[in-house]
Formats: sequence, C-alpha cells, structure tokens
Amino acid sequence: MLDLFRFDNIYQRNEALRVTLAITVCMVLGKVLALGSPVYLALYPTIIMTKSKDYSWQGLARTFAPTLCAAAAALAVSETFHSHPFIIWTLSLFFFDWMRRRATNPAKMGAMLMPTFNWILIIVFDQHTNADMAMRIHEIFIAMVITAGVCKLAVTCFPTQDPQQKMPARVALPDIAVTAQQRALSLALIGTGVGFLMLVDMLSATFCMVPVIAASLQAERLGFQRVVERRFITQVGGCAIAAIFSLLLVGHQSVLGAYVLVLAGFVLLLASLMVKSDVSGRELHADALLATMLPIQLYMTSQDIGLERTFLRGWELAVTLGVLYVLVKITTSKTPAEMPR
Repeated sequence: MLDLFRFDNIYQRNEALRVTLAITVCMVLGKVLALGSPVYLALYPTIIMTKSKDYSWQGLARTFAPTLCAAAAALAVSETFHSHPFIIWTLSLFFFDWMRRRATNPAKMGAMLMPTFNWILIIVFDQHTNADMAMRIHEIFIAMVITAGVCKLAVTCFPTQDPQQKMPARVALPDIAVTAQQRALSLALIGTGVGFLMLVDMLSATFCMVPVIAASLQAERLGFQRVVERRFITQVGGCAIAAIFSLLLVGHQSVLGAYVLVLAGFVLLLASLMVKSDVSGRELHADALLATMLPIQLYMTSQDIGLERTFLRGWELAVTLGVLYVLVKITTSKTPAEMPR
C-alpha cells in the first residue's frame, strides 16, 4: 500500500500533492460557501489540474473564457425561447456543429468538452427547474475565479518543474479537417441525447452527456469503441469509489474534519496512480478522478450521504454507455473471415 505513495522524483510527488491540494480545497470551499451549484468546484479544478498544462493567469483565462461565454449564450437562447423548446434544441444543434467543426486536432477536441457540456447543463436545467439561471451563471463565474486562485496557490506551493529549467517548446498539432460524416455523427449523438433530456425530466442523467460528447469526437470506429469501453470503466467505477467514500463517512458526513481527511486521502490515492502511469494510464486515472469527485460533490450533504443517488448515477451511466457500445457492434460489418461458415 505504501508503494502507491512512493514517487520516482520530487516533481512527480509535487504533481500528486498539487492535484490533491487544489481539488480538496475547491471542493471544501464549495461545501463551506453553501453555493447553489457546488459541483462546479469539483468539475473545474479536476479538469484544470489533470488536463491543463498552462497555469498562468492568461492560460487559465483562455481555458475558462469559452466555457463562460457558452453558458451565457445558452442562457440567452433559453430565456428568449423558453416557451419553444424545439427552437432551443435547433439552435443548440447549430452550436454543437460549430464547435465540432472547430475541433480539428486533439487539443481542440479536449477544449470542446467544457463549453459544450455547460451549454447542455444550462438549457436542460432551465427547461425543468425554476432555478434562477442568471444566478447560475454568477456561480459559474465565482467557481472559475476560486478555481483559478486555488490552482495558482497549488502550483506555487508545489512547482511543476525546476525554476532553472527551460520550458519545453510547444509543438503545434496539425489540423485535420472535420468531415461531414464526423459532424453528422456528433450531431446525431449529442442532439439525440439533448433532445431526450429536454423531453424527459431526468436531471440526474444530464452528466451522462460527458461520455457521449467524448465518444462523438472520435474520427474512427475503433477509437469510438475504445472511448466507450474506457469510459465505462472510469465513469461507473468512479461511482463505485464515490459509494465507498460515502460509506466511510456514514454518521460523520456533517463533521468537516472527517470529510476533508477522507476526501484528501481519496484524491491523493487517485492522483498518485495517475502521475506514475504512462500516457494512456494517466488519461484513465484522470477520468476516474473526475468521475469520483462529481457524485461526491453533487450528492453528499451534511444530512444525507447520497448513496442512493450515486447508485442511480452509476446505473444511468452504465445504460448510456451500454447503448453506445451496442450501436458500435450493430453498425460494424463483419469481415469475410469473421462470417459463420
């Protein structure tokens, strides 16, 4: 067990501690500040600390600006056409298609996730709740400011590299034009999912759109299948880890010290596995970390450990990913060698 916390070098250790500090502090602030939507203080720091490579103020601003603009635009569309959900859905398709056309390399594909998902959150919640969505935008902005400040603090406490070492030169990724078929696939998957969520009052299933968006960005069938299989492991497995977290705090969920201690331990464990893995393993553990933190922040309160809703989330994700996997299998044509004789 102790081998999990032994690192190859000081910078590997720093990264694990940096991730742990930023995510734990942000999630605790989400609870203490009693925000209406504390989930953003789990979503944003986890994505920033596991995906971002530029922790400067300018880099953080470039990361957050598209998400904030997408949420504000979604609110404007949703409020303007509140009585006409079909128009909202149609305009959303134009937005999804615009985002997909711009995602011409892996970095841009990754940058598409947060703006697209925040657009979906705003329009779905505006359709099915009486919440003040303008206040939701305000809380998104507050969460971004808090996340940026805490992440800068974490990077200051645990530097990313030796200050004397020169930053490696950035390699420009080649852009590959998005084909009409790829755009149609993204629109079909994301549009169908959003249409279902707008028709059926199932807010807990909104977060199932995260793996749907990730799968829809794949250019090849094999890549699509791999994303679905990996997301099944990380998303459903993350709910299982969150359930274990909840069980450990049964009867003590209102004790802030116990919550902070157990949360920091879980984050450090997953972060340690992440920083010591290769590229594919790193992505797997980063996805698992996000999938674990979201249900903890969404469902656990001082009165309720949220175990039932965590299991419901895991079931909804399993069904969603199961449907995607079936779609892959039934649309895959068999080669002559695979045909039954």
